[in-house]
Amino acid sequence: MLHNFKVSLQHEREQAEKADKFYKTVLGATRIQRFNTESDADMFMQRQDVDLVLELKNVSYKISEKFRDKDYADLFVEVFSKYPETQGWLFTGSPNAILYFTPQNVYWITHTSLKKFCVEKLFPAINNDVYDYLYHSHKTIISKNVIIENISVPVNFIQAHNKDGEEWETIGIAVKFEVLEKFGVKYRKYPLKN
Repeated sequence: MLHNFKVSLQHEREQAEKADKFYKTVLGATRIQRFNTESDADMFMQRQDVDLVLELKNVSYKISEKFRDKDYADLFVEVFSKYPETQGWLFTGSPNAILYFTPQNVYWITHTSLKKFCVEKLFPAINNDVYDYLYHSHKTIISKNVIIENISVPVNFIQAHNKDGEEWETIGIAVKFEVLEKFGVKYRKYPLKN
């Protein structure tokens, strides 16, 4: 199944109103500055995986927004934006936090703690052949266990087959929030009120 990049991008932009309501009513945001146009300045921020700046209690936070249609109690970490040449948002991004929206919950994930876990623990535990196997198999998902600090950790390797004039593969790893917490990733979960 192909993933239409333009349709997905439009879906994310349609979520902005719901997200802004959450920022104002739950987090108490006093300022929201979005970078969602095609201007050079906005594209500069987008390339750093920064979708907006939130001001909370006189502190500004650079935020990367992610939206998922279902809460799998895990976080999808993009390893390759375009396999194998282009690294994913974990490497190229510079936000303070990732705001991960699902229909029932919003997760505030501290980017530095996530990157530290992935770079120092998760990625070294993975045999890189799995990415190549997933790519050549054209499968969407492969479930495996990896060993981190002598603990067997279940993860899902997920491949999105993208189309936007050209075709490319995005590959990432879905890791359960309980695993992230066990290895020091800082996050907070907020129930989403409709």
